[in-house]
Amino acid sequence: MRVLHVSGCYAPATEWGGVVTAVRGMLHALSSAGVEVELLTTTQRSRAELPAIPSGRRDVDGVPVSYFRSVHRLGRAFWAPGLGRALRARAPSFDLVHLHMLWTAAGIVAARHCRARGIPYVVTLHGALNPWALRQRAFEKRVFLAAAERRNLRGAARLHFTTEAERDEAPPWVRTLPAVVVPDVVDAERFVGLGNADERAHSFEVLLLSRIHAVKGFDLLVPAMRRVRALEPRARLVVAGPDEGGHRAVVERQVAAAGLREAVTFTGLLDETGRARALARAALLVAPSHQENFGMSVAEAMSAGLPVIVSDRVNLAGDVQRAGAGEVVPLDEGALADAILRVLRDPARRSDMGAAGRRLVTERFSSRAVGGALRAAYASVLSDRSRRSGPRGEA
Repeated sequence: MRVLHVSGCYAPATEWGGVVTAVRGMLHALSSAGVEVELLTTTQRSRAELPAIPSGRRDVDGVPVSYFRSVHRLGRAFWAPGLGRALRARAPSFDLVHLHMLWTAAGIVAARHCRARGIPYVVTLHGALNPWALRQRAFEKRVFLAAAERRNLRGAARLHFTTEAERDEAPPWVRTLPAVVVPDVVDAERFVGLGNADERAHSFEVLLLSRIHAVKGFDLLVPAMRRVRALEPRARLVVAGPDEGGHRAVVERQVAAAGLREAVTFTGLLDETGRARALARAALLVAPSHQENFGMSVAEAMSAGLPVIVSDRVNLAGDVQRAGAGEVVPLDEGALADAILRVLRDPARRSDMGAAGRRLVTERFSSRAVGGALRAAYASVLSDRSRRSGPRGEA
């Protein structure tokens, strides 16, 4: 089975958030499951100070990846003419095409080409259709839907959601389309054994491991930490992740106004070693997001044995609650502060939550489990196609 993946961005452009990590894990899982995969992507970066990504074809983690120079080096266009040419030349030699991200030129052109050639394709939504996401740049997205994306979604052989909650939040017409629910891959072994158990038991470090964006809930977290510090002065907040859209300056002003300058550290973008160190030092991870499609940082923290405190708008919240891996709170600064204090002050409970989270990741989000589920989804698509007479027409 040969599957061609198309994504507007890819490693090392991790500043684009969870989509890069998700695609990388998916490709590794599929390769391990015996699926021959390749990726077409662009050289897009989000900020001028980041190193340019060279174009060309190379091996990344054992997967052939072709990088094509973007028309615009910065921004969210995610388009490279070379990618379109390569897609037209290469796609017919694959069994199907797997597209990532909505609202991008790369995805729109790829879906249109697949329909024209009768090539089945799968679309991973990566949270693009949840209510919060649809409210951002709402007019632009309505135009995209009317002009292209509605047809692209209706023409897909399968839509791929990573949680049941993500599917349930999608617009009603999307929920009628053929779909599969398969979680993102989390490397459960990557963060095993991090940190010293005794040191972690005495830690008062609250970690937020994420890009700095309004959706991540800083409007709740900063005042919550002010409440926490009033009752537990040893508590500190570490914000580990890159700025997006200048929002770090907004958060820094919130921190200063709350009198928390000495209690909050901004690390900037961390590489894998830096992420591991941050997880090793922390007492818990917090994710008070207004919307979170999957919550890769939450899953990584659980794999490292950290308890997690998440809002009920994080789509892993149900898994966290059922597993006993942390606490789930509403979008309320008081509830968030109370949960942080409860978990910080109970090292034994933190240890139990951490162990429960690690079990959850190992059982549900492993590369083997996800790779097998996606391979089965692909096989179902190809079986459907073999039963049809004639090529797939324009949807």
